[in-house]
Amino acid sequence: MAVLLGSICLPDNLSAQHLRTITGKITDSQTGEPLPYVTVSVKLTNGTRKGVATNFDGIYTLVITTAIATDSIYTSYVSYTPSRKFIPKVGSHEINFQLSLDTKMLKAINITPKTYVNPAWEIMAQMVKHKPNNDLQKLKSYQYQSYNRIELSLTNLSEKMKQRKVFKQILPLMDSLKKIAGDEGTPVLPIFASETISDYFYQNSPQRKAEFVKRTKSSGVGIEDETLVSQLIGSTFLQYNFYKNYLRLAGKDFISPLSDSWKTFYNYELVDEHDKIAGKEYYKIEFKPKRGHDLAFNGVMWITKDDYALYRVDASVPPDANLNFLSKVRIQQEMVQPMGTTAWLPNKTRITLNINNLTKNLSGFICKFYLSNSDIEINKDYPEDLFKEPVVMADDVAKKDDRYWALNRHDSLTVADKRVYQMIDTVKNLPIVKTYATFAGMLINGYYKIGKVSLGPYPYTVSHNDLEGTVLRLGGITNTRFSDSWILGGYVAYAFKDDKIKYSGSADYIISRKPWTQVGGSFLHDVGQTGYQYESFTLRGNNVFNASINNGSISIRGPFYQDVIKGYVQRDLQRDIRATLTATHSTFDPLTFFEYHDPDDKTIYNNYQTSEITAELQWRPGTRQLQSNKINKRMMVGNGADNPTFTLRYIHGIKGLGGDFNYDKIFGNIQQKVHMGIFGKGEYSITGGFIPSNVPYTLVENHRFNFNTMRFLEFASDRFVSLTYTQHMDGLITNSIPLLKALNVRTVLVADILEGSLSTTNNEAFRRGRTIVDRSLGAVPYVEVGYGVENILKIIRVDFLYRLTHLDHLNVRGELPNTFAPRVTLQFRL
Repeated sequence: MAVLLGSICLPDNLSAQHLRTITGKITDSQTGEPLPYVTVSVKLTNGTRKGVATNFDGIYTLVITTAIATDSIYTSYVSYTPSRKFIPKVGSHEINFQLSLDTKMLKAINITPKTYVNPAWEIMAQMVKHKPNNDLQKLKSYQYQSYNRIELSLTNLSEKMKQRKVFKQILPLMDSLKKIAGDEGTPVLPIFASETISDYFYQNSPQRKAEFVKRTKSSGVGIEDETLVSQLIGSTFLQYNFYKNYLRLAGKDFISPLSDSWKTFYNYELVDEHDKIAGKEYYKIEFKPKRGHDLAFNGVMWITKDDYALYRVDASVPPDANLNFLSKVRIQQEMVQPMGTTAWLPNKTRITLNINNLTKNLSGFICKFYLSNSDIEINKDYPEDLFKEPVVMADDVAKKDDRYWALNRHDSLTVADKRVYQMIDTVKNLPIVKTYATFAGMLINGYYKIGKVSLGPYPYTVSHNDLEGTVLRLGGITNTRFSDSWILGGYVAYAFKDDKIKYSGSADYIISRKPWTQVGGSFLHDVGQTGYQYESFTLRGNNVFNASINNGSISIRGPFYQDVIKGYVQRDLQRDIRATLTATHSTFDPLTFFEYHDPDDKTIYNNYQTSEITAELQWRPGTRQLQSNKINKRMMVGNGADNPTFTLRYIHGIKGLGGDFNYDKIFGNIQQKVHMGIFGKGEYSITGGFIPSNVPYTLVENHRFNFNTMRFLEFASDRFVSLTYTQHMDGLITNSIPLLKALNVRTVLVADILEGSLSTTNNEAFRRGRTIVDRSLGAVPYVEVGYGVENILKIIRVDFLYRLTHLDHLNVRGELPNTFAPRVTLQFRL
């Protein structure tokens, strides 16, 4: 009876059929990233298809019937090669796909008649028109809980690397990870993974942001402080708004496919004007950059039909884009519209970066970022003190509690995700991996850690110059294993030509980490150079540069022996304002001819001593300090949206207390990097100085740091202002020239200008015997301009610099200056 009733109640077309469920996950075969919005379908006997789309996590569920479905399941997605797999005849099954990019499709060029009217243009025009209403920037404020997950893995290991001892121990583990990538995927070796849950707040006017990190969990090779990751790459740094004209990723500006100038940079194709998602219709539009090598995107987006808002986007940077080291950049985003507003906010975001093998004998890297936002609230009023700190860490932020993550994680970890954590814990505990991690740390920060001491910096280890010959140096500094408050450091060096020992020592004490307060003292006995005596604002802290000037012909740079004793106190007055007070006593014993006639007491000096008090104030708007008890260093990140850095420095020399002269010096500097979209990036530094005192030429400003066509000790000033400017054009010009485009090189423009003067008294103090050497610029500024090509072999930059003024200025030997100077530098830029 039951069977009879069932056959009466069921529709005719289902009564003799059984429903079957096919599920699975679709991923990229190279990176293992989930692929959302992929169409999965089966062919029906009537010639049509039945299909579904994968969700944001690449998962699909397709219900079929045995009577009408074929024996195969198909996938299709823009820029990927279609795939097909066999469906077993009975039962429900899990069928996963690993799809490969279709490189021919990416390079395809569409040719259309001049009279062709693209139906996508009207949709894009309406989208731009409605941007003010749909953009989240229209909101007074918003907040949400954010969950982000990060994973870094090794991939594409070279055969040579696989033969190394460290990887022979790891390869069996990688083989077991084949299941993570899938049968058709590339196995990867996870080396870092983290999860973070935080509350994010944004206020529009004035613009302010705050993130309260509630809990973080991470595991990785060579990671000492897991909380740093959540501070460096938390929700604050994973915010991408496609409504803006440019999206900044890894320091580069990429043209948004929703840019106001969309028609200038992109081609569009309306793929489907009735694409249904959850019962609602959307415009599905594919986009591709018009010009190869531009920093733009290939991809597909879904636009709402009622208010022309962005609902979904899957955007990838083309393989031929003018980028270094990155073979893939992909951003996938799904939006949500909160109640009570027309604006749309990101609901889920996934970012994938594929870093190339730097050489054929090394491996590549895959970085995957996932961000999910929930509990969105809008247009609330917030108290002023909510934004006092941009990132605040909870007291128990690093607490180990699996139950907390099970309850608060926005999505559950898959079996593969759990195996990633297990794999990392196994790999990082291998002794040989620890050794490699220590060595890698040395390459990055310059020090090799041995217990409580870190040896380095290694760029100083060996140098050679015409005065000292070959110099060997051994230095080191204590780390947090020694103390998280005391920092002891120093070095000892021996020069083979002058047969002398040089040395230094320092002791620093961190009084407070918030606000950062530190005191310290040091002593030094070594060779100095008048041409590089005073630190440049733009090169401060550059170990590679500071080590390089110990080489070459230093005898032409005004060398001298010096003994320096220094003490200082430093404190953060606010999170982006730092004050430093320093007391210094130093000696000057020249290694070349030196004679100073003091105009005040008529004393002739062949050497001298100085005692100084220096006060410095530096303001870096938008920056913040990373909080860590495992690193004895003040770390600042995030200089806002192209905000400048301001530095003011005052120096007072004291006659007495061991010093021979009274003097005052005032300096100021402004420097900034300005992103200019398709025009690249400009970098400038403006420095001014005023020395209203009578001092030896070694104590005025001897210009050489930023002027490559200027001879050492050629010009000096006690009043000056200088501008150094570099325009990185990126591919603006070279992307249009086939040969240069193929080489991936980029153009650079340079301009250096100096306006300065030297008082008559200080100028006449420049003596060589009884001869006064004129080192004043006079009424003519010094101008140096040039052009260059960078990104040669990805790391080489060559500049060609020309001197435009003071072309007849003779040196002490009566020689005219060189008006042209090439410059070769190494740099790492994406």
